[in-house]
Amino acid sequence: MTPKKQDLIKVIASRAHAIDYWSFMHYLPNPDPVLKKMGKDISAYREILSDSHVGGCVRRRKAAIKGLEWRLTPTGNEKTDEILTALFDRLPISQIINQILDATLFGYQALEVMWESKDGLFLPVAVEGKPQEWFVFDEENRLMLRTKEHYNGDLVPEKKFLLATQQADYMNPYGRADLAMCFWAATFKKGGFKFWLEFMEKYGSPWLVGKHPRQAQTHEIDELLDSMEAMLGTAVAAIPDDSSISMLESASKGASSQVFDDFLRYCKSEIAIALLGQNQTTEAEANRASATAGLEVTRDIRDDDASLVEGVFNQLLTWICELNFNVETLPTFELFEQESIDKLQAERDKILTEMGVGFTEQYIQRTYGFEDGDIVMQVEKSAVKNTAEFAEPIPKSVIETIGEQLEVEGETHVENWLQGVRDQLGQAESLEDFRTQLDSLIPELSFAEYGKLLAWGSTAAQFAGRQSVEDERK
Repeated sequence: MTPKKQDLIKVIASRAHAIDYWSFMHYLPNPDPVLKKMGKDISAYREILSDSHVGGCVRRRKAAIKGLEWRLTPTGNEKTDEILTALFDRLPISQIINQILDATLFGYQALEVMWESKDGLFLPVAVEGKPQEWFVFDEENRLMLRTKEHYNGDLVPEKKFLLATQQADYMNPYGRADLAMCFWAATFKKGGFKFWLEFMEKYGSPWLVGKHPRQAQTHEIDELLDSMEAMLGTAVAAIPDDSSISMLESASKGASSQVFDDFLRYCKSEIAIALLGQNQTTEAEANRASATAGLEVTRDIRDDDASLVEGVFNQLLTWICELNFNVETLPTFELFEQESIDKLQAERDKILTEMGVGFTEQYIQRTYGFEDGDIVMQVEKSAVKNTAEFAEPIPKSVIETIGEQLEVEGETHVENWLQGVRDQLGQAESLEDFRTQLDSLIPELSFAEYGKLLAWGSTAAQFAGRQSVEDERK
C-alpha cells in the first residue's frame, strides 16, 4: 500500500487519540510515582535537602560541574565573538550552573531570562531559576506558567524561559528526579535516627531503681519517682529514711545497637548511589582508596550533567544570535577539564611532532584553548634538505622514549593501586582475611585513565612504526 503524504507529515500517535488518556485538566500531572503515592507536589523533595547526607552529596555533585572550565566556540565574526565573550564574563556563570543542575534533583528546572536593550542589542542581563511548583506542561509537552489568573497554566512567551530537564520524554515531560530515588532512604534514615536516639537514652545510662515500703501510699510512691527523675539531671535526691535508690546497669545491647547502625549505613549508601553513582564511604574506618573514590562523582554522571548545562547555555546563545547577529556558525558553550587536556595531550602531541607530524594553527587553538593572536606558529627553517636528512626523521630510540614516558605517566596510577592494597593489608586480621578484602578491592580500582594513557602510547608507537617502514622503502 502506498503511504499518503499527509499521513507522513502529521502526527498520528498523540494523547488526543490515545485510548488510555482522558484529560480532566488543561495540563499534564507529574507522573512521578513517589509523589503520586503520597499525594504531594514536588516541594516534598525540597524538604529532604536539609538532610546532612543528601545535602553533602548534592554539593559534591554540583561541585564536579562547577569545577570545570568553560569556553565559547568562535562564530567566524571577530566582533560578535568579542560581544559574546564579554557578555558571558558579566553573567554569574557559576550561579546559573548551580540553578540548572537543580533539574537533576527535581527532574526539570525553568529559568527566566531577563533581557535588556542597549546600544542596539538585545542581550540577557540575568538568568534566574524559578520554583518547579509554578510550572506545568500541556498535552503537547509545552511549558506553562501557573498564576493566580491562570491556575491551570498559560503558555510561556518565546525566548523568555529556558528549560532544563533530565531524561524527559514524550510520556514524562517533567523528567526524572534523582531525589525520587533517595526520598524513602532519606525519610527512613531520619526516622531510624530518632529510634537510635531513644535506644541510646534507654540503654546508654544506668537505670535508677527506687525501693519503697510495701505499705507506702500512692502519693509517696509518686514523690519517690519525682525525686528519681530529678536525680537524672541533678544527681541529687531527697527521699525518706525507709526508701532507697539503687542503680542497675543494663545488659550488653551491642547487637541491637548494631542493627540501627547497619540500617543507617544502608540508607546512606542508597542516597550516595542515587546522587553520586557509587556507594563508597567517607567514614573513619574506610581505607584510603575507598575514601578517595567516595569523594568523586562517577564520570558518566558528571558528563551527563555537563551535557545538560551545555544544552541550556547553547539554547541561550541561539536566542542571542537570532535576535542580534547574522552568523553562519552558531557559537557553542563547552565545559572541559583543563588539566586532562594539557598534560597527556601535550605529551602525545610532542611525540607526534618528533616523528615529523605537523599541526595546524587551528588545531592548536581548538585543543589548548588559545585565541587568535595568542600564539605564533614557527615556520620550518628549511624547505630544502638533502635526502640523507629526510631519510632518518625518527630516532632509533623513539620506542624506548615512548616506553619511558609511559612509565613516568603511569607511576601515579600504579602507586594509587598499591596504596589501596597496603591499606587493605594493614586492616586485615589474617592472610585469609586479606585475600577476601583484596577480592573486594579489585572492582574499586579505576583503570580508565591508565587505559587512556596506554591507548595514546599505542597510537604514538603505531605512527612511529609506519614512519619507520616508509623510511626503509626509501
